[in-house]
Amino acid sequence: MTIVITYHVDRGIYNAPETKHNISLTTTNYMYKNSLLVHLQLGKNFGIRMNNNLRYAFDVTLQDEQFSFKKASNKGKSKMITRDIFNKKLKRFDMNQTVISKEILEDYAYTDRCNRPDEVQIILKEKNDNMVAIIDFKDMEQLNNFVCPAWLIKIIE
Repeated sequence: MTIVITYHVDRGIYNAPETKHNISLTTTNYMYKNSLLVHLQLGKNFGIRMNNNLRYAFDVTLQDEQFSFKKASNKGKSKMITRDIFNKKLKRFDMNQTVISKEILEDYAYTDRCNRPDEVQIILKEKNDNMVAIIDFKDMEQLNNFVCPAWLIKIIE
């Protein structure tokens, strides 16, 4: 059984230089008319772990950043592109009409209320100046003993 809880994010605290983060993956989507540009960034620790596993299993590695482009008329097919092409296409977007959304996967390690080490993955979703966090707890005990980071505000349901 998993329990999913949604929180608001205090962006001031979240973005403060003294707030430390362990980001695994960041995906930024730029949607303009019928075009979608995607910028995918692997976090340092996640990238190292992923590349070690891929190198061992398949003798391949991933770049720290990936870029893709998709037209809505392409029926779900996305095309990998270079950073230069990504930047050229992004310059053609009217940023006043571009919808930008971002998802961040963050690992959060903490000492719970029972003084035991624990960890959760937090999915942060940002769109239109609104940022929410979603945490998938493994059980009720983990939820009840969770020590929330200062930048999360629980949504009263």
